[in-house]
Amino acid sequence: MATIFGLLREHGALTRADLTRTSGLARPTVIAIVNRLLAEGVILEAGKLPASSAGGRPGSLLQVRPKGRVVAAARLHDGRIETVLADVAGSAIASSTEPRTPPSAHWRVFLESIARQVLGLYSALPNPGPLAAAAVSLPGSIERTSGMWTLQRQPGWRDIPAGDFLRAALGVPTGIINSVAAGLIGQISRQPQYAGSATLVYIGKGVGSAAIVNGRLLDGASGSAGELGHCQLPGLDTKCACGGRGCLETVTATPYLRREYRRRTGRQAPGTLAKMEAAGHADVDEMLDQAAGRLGLGASWMVNIVNPGAVFLGGNEFTEGSVRFFDSFAASVYRHALAPNAETLRVLPAAADASLRGTVQVACEMLPEALKPTLALVR
Repeated sequence: MATIFGLLREHGALTRADLTRTSGLARPTVIAIVNRLLAEGVILEAGKLPASSAGGRPGSLLQVRPKGRVVAAARLHDGRIETVLADVAGSAIASSTEPRTPPSAHWRVFLESIARQVLGLYSALPNPGPLAAAAVSLPGSIERTSGMWTLQRQPGWRDIPAGDFLRAALGVPTGIINSVAAGLIGQISRQPQYAGSATLVYIGKGVGSAAIVNGRLLDGASGSAGELGHCQLPGLDTKCACGGRGCLETVTATPYLRREYRRRTGRQAPGTLAKMEAAGHADVDEMLDQAAGRLGLGASWMVNIVNPGAVFLGGNEFTEGSVRFFDSFAASVYRHALAPNAETLRVLPAAADASLRGTVQVACEMLPEALKPTLALVR
């Protein structure tokens, strides 16, 4: 079933003869699978091809039913909860954005608000198909198998059963994934040629990273893989929120960049790297080059260990459109990486909506086997 459904999802409307020829399956097998998919309501008849000049019976076109099944994706982003409903092909059909609950609220209140937003959006959708799966991307450590979540920056938010809680609240299979990992998955869904091996470096309140090796997302023993921001740089003694000193994020993350911009210009820092670059201030340019160089040095350690085909930088609005910082980062990665690894490497920007797109992808990977996307990164 997965083969036939995958062909329809990737190629659009096809006839039974097209499916038989493309899949390599026997015609009776294709007919049986098509009949089952039609009965389950995930595909539909989409009209007939014109009769050929040689006569004969015109072929009937089949296609994925847009609302045959619905998946939900939600992410915590910039103080808001963004929710998307999508069809099984991953195309968005509805979305909403609401303020998150106050950070002082109990974690149950926060998770309940996510579930309420998902179910509210779903109930407002006219004639939706069944809600079949969901995924939520969150900052912090995620142990994906158990769905346990730890947010180190929030006192008391440790070993939270986010997966079980949301699964019970939504009534469907629900995946929980780290926000940075979701960003990498979302970028790979756009550029699947790098699905074999890739990394992403993310700059926000901290610095995070994620890696895919041999087509599989690296989670680590406790879900904390990718803490690039807490690797310590020689010669630095800056106190970090983690309690350590000299952590990479203390001299590359947004709080540092905005604080330095304000110190060097006497003005409030703009909201993005691109706007900082546009200031045309020599001291700011020097600061951005230095921070990007340090970040590139850290990324080169990942390159030497993982040997990815691509390193993506960004995944949020802060880095979107950056030129100077991106170029300095890329130059530093290439300069510090081992030559054989650098020769095969591409350094590329990640889109601002990558984590939301990746969360949709994770939700689609939670679907029943026959409906799962061909690309599978969180098996």
